[in-house]
Amino acid sequence: MPQHGLLPLRWSPLAAILAAATLLALILVNLMTLGGINSARPVIVHTRQSQDALTRMRAALADAENAQRGFLLTGDILFLDPVQRAEESLSAGFAEVMRMAAEDAMPQRRMSELERLTSGKMEQIRSTIELYQGGQITAALALFRSRGSFGMDEVRRLIDELHAHEDRRLTDRILRTRRNLNLAIWIDVGAGLGLLALAAILIAIDRDIARRKVLEAALRESAQFQEQFVGVLGHDLRNPLGAISMATDLLLRLGPLPSQATVLRRIGSSAARMDRMVEELLDLTRARLAGGIPVDLKPGTNLAQIAAAAVEELRIAHPQARVNVDAPRELTGEWDPDRMAQVVSNLVGNAIQHGTGAEVEVRVRREGAGAILDVHNGGPPIPSELLPRIFDPFRRGAKTGGKQAQGLGLGLFIAQQIVLAHGGKIGVHSTKPEGTTFTITLPSEACRRSSSRLEPPEACPAPAA
Repeated sequence: MPQHGLLPLRWSPLAAILAAATLLALILVNLMTLGGINSARPVIVHTRQSQDALTRMRAALADAENAQRGFLLTGDILFLDPVQRAEESLSAGFAEVMRMAAEDAMPQRRMSELERLTSGKMEQIRSTIELYQGGQITAALALFRSRGSFGMDEVRRLIDELHAHEDRRLTDRILRTRRNLNLAIWIDVGAGLGLLALAAILIAIDRDIARRKVLEAALRESAQFQEQFVGVLGHDLRNPLGAISMATDLLLRLGPLPSQATVLRRIGSSAARMDRMVEELLDLTRARLAGGIPVDLKPGTNLAQIAAAAVEELRIAHPQARVNVDAPRELTGEWDPDRMAQVVSNLVGNAIQHGTGAEVEVRVRREGAGAILDVHNGGPPIPSELLPRIFDPFRRGAKTGGKQAQGLGLGLFIAQQIVLAHGGKIGVHSTKPEGTTFTITLPSEACRRSSSRLEPPEACPAPAA
């Protein structure tokens, strides 16, 4: 596959990281913005309330001072009400300022000094009014002239300082909030660039996936063409192989010389082996392209007899092999006798080839309404990395005894497809101490199925485990 086909695998983690980073950046921006707004709001409210309270205190003192002058000039008791109201307003305002000063840790020295000055000023105002009401008008006017403006300049100065303190505090908070907002803007810019990069990566991945789909479609078409070619080739090879076999048999019947007979028998054996390979290729084509290997189901088929006959043929072909059959005299069901003989032949032949001289055990037994067939051999186990793909086509076994396995590697695949066509299943268990055992489970009444599927269809009864 071309190198660009790996882009999704390489870039997908990067896309995921960019997406996560962008999301985290946006969350961080929102948190910083909301945090700045939430932290600035109470400061603004506190500053406004503090400055309003200080302004009311200054206004109350000014009202009290003006009412004092009016009373001393006119003696009108109506001026005493503004003094009383100013005193009450001053007391309430000072209490509010002290409360907010405690929350904000305002300079306590200034607050104490402000309290002293406001108290002294109100005491002076009350003293002049009391002297005037007591008939000591001259003393009241003398006291007013001597200390009339006493403390007001200091009060105004302290209030201005406290105003400035609140302004500085609010300015500092605004500057911090502005810095956070500027940082949030830069994070937003980074998140936007990340989104652009993410979009570019996703576009590249999408294009690469499209190219991969086109490539996979081309590979599927190529594989289908190859399988069709194999089927046509296998079909066309049968006629010349048949002619070779017939000619060889005819020459052997004519009584050739011993040396010629040996050559003719070798030719006949090779032609028979090639014929078996052609049949395997045709079965592969039927399994892949024709909806599965066809089976001719016949009720009353004796599986035990089929197994014994297939083993006997293999004993003749492999006189050195030791194959034992453990089967009841009769075990019948609705199966294809020729195809089941092919299954037994493929499995036992595979066991003889890879068993390194050990005995091969073939066991047939009844299991509920169906049957189970086991083919066991000793010798080295099947490598663990090969087991999951042991039934794949063209999967040839490893070298045994220094020789590469013969055949096309289609025997186990064809055996699996035949078993599946009967609605059964096939499995393998291979370990060093126990050897290798292929187990076939067949229902009593088989059903047709497509070899493209890996499990029996719903209409087929599920075979026993």
